[in-house]
Amino acid sequence: MLTIPASAKELTAQQVLDKVVSTYTNLKAVHMVAEREETTYPAGRAQTTSSEYELASTPDNRYFARLKQSHQQALTVSDGTTIWLALDSKKQWSRMPADSSADDSDEEHDAKVASKNLHDSLEEIMLHRFLALARTVQDPALAKQQDFELGGAKTRCYLIRAHAGGSEIELWVDRQRFVVLQYQEKSKPPDTQIEIAMNLKLVELNQEVGDSLFHFEPDAGWTEAGILAPPVEPIRNGERAADFILKTLDGQPVALQSLHGTVVVLDFWATWCGPCRVEFPALEKMREEFGGAVRFYGISDESPAIVKKFIEEYRYQMPTLLDSNREMHRRYGVHKIPVLFVIDRDSVVRRQFIGTQNEAELRQAIRSVVDPAPNQ
Repeated sequence: MLTIPASAKELTAQQVLDKVVSTYTNLKAVHMVAEREETTYPAGRAQTTSSEYELASTPDNRYFARLKQSHQQALTVSDGTTIWLALDSKKQWSRMPADSSADDSDEEHDAKVASKNLHDSLEEIMLHRFLALARTVQDPALAKQQDFELGGAKTRCYLIRAHAGGSEIELWVDRQRFVVLQYQEKSKPPDTQIEIAMNLKLVELNQEVGDSLFHFEPDAGWTEAGILAPPVEPIRNGERAADFILKTLDGQPVALQSLHGTVVVLDFWATWCGPCRVEFPALEKMREEFGGAVRFYGISDESPAIVKKFIEEYRYQMPTLLDSNREMHRRYGVHKIPVLFVIDRDSVVRRQFIGTQNEAELRQAIRSVVDPAPNQ
């Protein structure tokens, strides 16, 4: 159960954040609906993408995850025994047993992985991100308390302003439940500006979460398909990087969590990819320049033999991690390569690049994460 302060004594910003950590750490069940907007300013012109998220989960492996973007909506539901997948744009749905089996086809395996990845990616955005921020933001300060409209009623909130990895952060925290109801982030990486805003539309915690969420009934006119796989919400700038444990060509496991406190560059590539080959020498050069300040890793979904032959032939030194089942490609929303992510010391994605990039631009982007300007 969530605790409500017994006295009217005002809390400090750090005390509020500590209570946020306690709330998110001790959640037993949750149901949230949120709207998120991300605006960038390439060449000085605003470009905004909007998404709507709905997430529900319980400790007994039941979950509901819905992602709505533009003109498409995908959802996945599990009651712990059955998984349902549904795509609104196709008006199709499918179902399968929740338990993995050696008899699963490749399509069933991929669909189960995609279902869990959609749930995990929304959980990362709507829960884990705020837990990480509450633990790691710098210089938190309380501003004037604000009213936030939630479900048609006004909810009194603490407003906390802080910095994280060169970004300006605002958190609107429910005074009673210590849940983040509104989140805003502004950052200024080289050549652009990024603004992220997320507002919660519904919050149900613990015993408030109903069982009806964890069963799917198709709308009239929908058809049952064989196997569907929902899209995974790609990781955006300002969001926590998806954790992983992948092995190198030598069989050594590498966990992103173990690299916390270090700037990390992830390069998704393949031996057959021409632009990847063009970019590799520049990455090797920067790997030497930044030394121990930055850890560079390639990620490939090809067979170890093919990758090893290529690496040895061109004498590249950057470690390559093997993602043979493409789980990390899906978690990071990688559909085209090369794709490169720059992850800060708090395991938050600060820059990402799709396609071949200018060496100087890449170097500047990495340096801006290694040495962020004050109040950037």
